[in-house]
Amino acid sequence: MSARATVLGALATVAALCAWAQQRPPALDLFVQHDKGYCIACHQLPPGSGPASTSDVGPKLEGVRMRILGRAGIRAIIADPATANPETVMPPYARHRILDAKEIDQLVEFLYALP
Repeated sequence: MSARATVLGALATVAALCAWAQQRPPALDLFVQHDKGYCIACHQLPPGSGPASTSDVGPKLEGVRMRILGRAGIRAIIADPATANPETVMPPYARHRILDAKEIDQLVEFLYALP
């Protein structure tokens, strides 16, 4: 392979990664970030919606279930899940100020749009 082909291949890879990063929803970063939501530690996403996980502490986050809950229901669970389930191990992200209102809104929209 020529040096020119190698450089062009590398540039194509960088361009593809940049395009993917621009399309990646900001909430997905919250979903996997250790110091924020870190939802991936307990929940699974539908295939192709984010990183694969075998976590099963919390329920699978599937689109049908999210739409049944509705945006207000999803928001309430993220903000303070103990309101609906006093025995939950899920942290109260709003009450403990782990996530701010904008971040919670981003997660709500991400989860509500899941397939």
